[in-house]
Amino acid sequence: MPQSGRAVKSQVKVRRILVPTDFSPGAEPALRWASALAAVFDAEILLLHVLDIRLAAIAGLPPQMASMPAVDELVQSASAEAEQQLQALGARLPDARTILKEGVPRAIILEVAKAEGADLIVMGTHGRTGLSHAFFGSVAEHVVRHSRVPVLTARDEDVA
Repeated sequence: MPQSGRAVKSQVKVRRILVPTDFSPGAEPALRWASALAAVFDAEILLLHVLDIRLAAIAGLPPQMASMPAVDELVQSASAEAEQQLQALGARLPDARTILKEGVPRAIILEVAKAEGADLIVMGTHGRTGLSHAFFGSVAEHVVRHSRVPVLTARDEDVA
């Protein structure tokens, strides 16, 4: 309590909300939460999709195949598809800015949050277990543990 006896007014300022998305149904609740919060705070939404570079390694392809024309063509095709989906998502949220990156999602999400000056990260969870969790880990869990800004995670049952 301050010595003056006045109540301290605490105000949260959210100017930029980062919303990582993989375009799955599990990402929808996060989009709804981010939209609602952006309206309340008059904040900008940054939609981020990360093309996961580990998929070739998990599929058993040797690292040297990553530079082969066929693999490069697949990456370009996936990138074009992701860009189209980001644009469609951006059209639903006209004030949103879209970002497409390639890399390991949990690391890229944190890098983009820092680089873009995000005040909040809002992301969906998939609740992976077993082998899927062993390979990919929990992206949301990693982001929550390592983010320097607050992270709101949303599951399907969180929003009606």
